[in-house]
Amino acid sequence: MTARTGTAARVALVVLLALSFLVPVRAQSLPGDFVYLRDIDPSIIQDIRYATSNNFVGRPLAGYQAGECVVKREVGLRLKAVQQELAAQNLSLKMFDCYRPARASLDMVKWSQNGRETAAERRHNPKIPKTELFRLGYIASRSQHSTGAALDLTLVDLRADNSAKYDPAKTYADCTAPVEARAPEGSVDMGTGYDCTDPKGHTAAPSITPEQRAWRKRLVAAMARQGFVNYSKEWWHFSLPGAGGAAYDFPIQPRRN
Repeated sequence: MTARTGTAARVALVVLLALSFLVPVRAQSLPGDFVYLRDIDPSIIQDIRYATSNNFVGRPLAGYQAGECVVKREVGLRLKAVQQELAAQNLSLKMFDCYRPARASLDMVKWSQNGRETAAERRHNPKIPKTELFRLGYIASRSQHSTGAALDLTLVDLRADNSAKYDPAKTYADCTAPVEARAPEGSVDMGTGYDCTDPKGHTAAPSITPEQRAWRKRLVAAMARQGFVNYSKEWWHFSLPGAGGAAYDFPIQPRRN
């Protein structure tokens, strides 16, 4: 590398840090303390929505090149402990999102400002215009997910019939509708679908049934026993205090066996 090239690279790095507080990482590698969750506990079910079209944006988000849960190692080990506790109850965790490349959060910002709102998008935010989602705290331009310490997840009853699959050609009711009318998620009925930006999606929402509330409390309690903290506006969102740090932007790539 020439001195001139090296200087340009250093300047580019400073600009990136100043603008987005990101830590660049070489492609096709993980930082030393990040791991694929499958390498920690392959029994944990994964349904990484932002690598698919089954999400509020309606397409894969930038940086999601594979549907893999990537986390900080400590987070993964604690999830394994939660899973071991749940397995004795014929339950499993199901991961919707784990580490999120910072570029994906910026992708969300662009989506919110594109001036369009389709029926499929409204399925996830039936009462709130998408331009308001950031102001109201449902989406963040710099997400804790990008530190590897935040997670979106739910519970699966392993004794139930979880075979129903999302059909992109089908019209579903919005995320606050009864479970039989909204898009199938192959999980217990938490009262709303995942990523439901509605007061009913708040963890302590009074408008859900006693059974739905019991499932939410069960999830929160199981996660809390391993130190995870729930975000009050999203029953599915948890973080591990102290495990975060800098935000990263490396893409999620297929796991190599």
